[in-house]
Amino acid sequence: MLLKKSLMAACAMALVTSPALAGKDDDTFVWATSTEMDTPDLYYGNQREALISAYAQCDSLIHRDPQTNEYQPLLATSWEWVDDTTLEMKLREGVTFHDGTAFDAEDVAYTLNHVAAPDSDMKIRVIVDWIDNVEVVDPTTVRIHAKKPTPAAFEYLSGTSPIYPSGHYDSAPEVPGADGTTRRDWGAVNPVCTGPYMLTDYQAGQSLTLEINPDYFTDGPKGTPSIGKIVYRTIKDTETQIAELVTGGVDWIWGVPPENAEMLGSMDNLTVVAAPTMRMSFLSLDAAGRTGDTPMKDIRVRQAIAHAIDREAIAQNLVGEGAEVQESLCVPVQFGCETDVTQYPYDPERARELLAEAGYANGLSVPFYAYRDRPFSEAVLNYLREVGINGDLQFLQWRALRPLIAEDKTELVHLTFGSNGMLDASASTGYYFQFGPDDYARDEEVRDWLAAAEATMDEAERRDLYSKALKKIADEAYAIPLFVYGRTYAFNSDLDYPVTPDEMAHFYLAQWK
Repeated sequence: MLLKKSLMAACAMALVTSPALAGKDDDTFVWATSTEMDTPDLYYGNQREALISAYAQCDSLIHRDPQTNEYQPLLATSWEWVDDTTLEMKLREGVTFHDGTAFDAEDVAYTLNHVAAPDSDMKIRVIVDWIDNVEVVDPTTVRIHAKKPTPAAFEYLSGTSPIYPSGHYDSAPEVPGADGTTRRDWGAVNPVCTGPYMLTDYQAGQSLTLEINPDYFTDGPKGTPSIGKIVYRTIKDTETQIAELVTGGVDWIWGVPPENAEMLGSMDNLTVVAAPTMRMSFLSLDAAGRTGDTPMKDIRVRQAIAHAIDREAIAQNLVGEGAEVQESLCVPVQFGCETDVTQYPYDPERARELLAEAGYANGLSVPFYAYRDRPFSEAVLNYLREVGINGDLQFLQWRALRPLIAEDKTELVHLTFGSNGMLDASASTGYYFQFGPDDYARDEEVRDWLAAAEATMDEAERRDLYSKALKKIADEAYAIPLFVYGRTYAFNSDLDYPVTPDEMAHFYLAQWK
């Protein structure tokens, strides 16, 4: 708990050490989280902060309204399916990139063909793996050729697929790769976009600055930007975040601890709002034995882990308002999310019985990897220890954990995923169970059901296939759903912006009161 004396001390320190004050008077909106942003390029940085920045800085072909979920024209003004695998799109004219170059069909083809290439190292492959190639028909028309029917195509093309100018990645540096080779570091190139705000400064792991784009087109669904400057700052410590918010060095924070929300809400200069999100928290278990002969290969151990954790207590008492127990490996608002699956109620005695049946009556030890919201991971660990599972916490930055997952080194890992805000189970369940680097189940039947669900336009058939896959994932306890995050936001009361349930912080819609 952040006590009053601690807050006063933190506020005093913030006044001494913080940069120039934020706020309405300076027309500078400053937001902060604890994340060290690896890259501002959404394609190469799987971080929510990069996604939020990209929405303000960049435009995609289609926009999904964050309040109605309606698809609206953005860089594409109209579209039609020529056949089951060919999507023709007409493009907006008179648009320029932030470097002054004109936008046209060549830019769309360049960007999407680059990231869809198998060797592009793009992080969230589900967004682009459906694309075979993009063809330029004329300067204002493109055809996207899909590998197969893709029912979620519009979802993939909205928000999470920014368009860059032709040749954007030409300046990507060569860096050391595996086995003495070199590779291109595509994520080292700062994005150049067409959106409401322009990137003017990026300090890796520290800050990112966006300034208003005075030439942004006025008839698009994102509206006309209002605030002059948007600055992201990494502030690792929660107490310091709160202190800077109170003293005016920061205008917006999220993840406010429940014990601090009431205190901040009582202050006249602050607004506190809680909302659900699409971010799921879960344990990934090495059922396939990718790490070797691990206890996680035994279904009884996996089920014991599931029974050992009081998910409701963590969601209500630790995560806070807006959080809910996660029932399945997807988010209920996503198309195809089946929640009528096997549940594992909190039952530590049953967990001990299952461990004994599996030959671990005296308990077991296992490395426990995590990277986000350490108190939540520690709470899970405490429940596991109570039944005899001793987890050795390895709490890492995401950029350090990610290679370990891909290299078969994480038998038990606490993960979170926001599906990049996409309202389709292909972006959650499909991402983790189709034999990609994150799939530690490697179940061929589940893989095939999910692949089929992503290749049919029949909604009833898709629902049935996702249901089969999610039921088996739960039956086999391949992963343990924990909770869907709720977020408590605290921000400057002079700020007017919509709090939406997609955990997206649409700052391009913000304005001063």
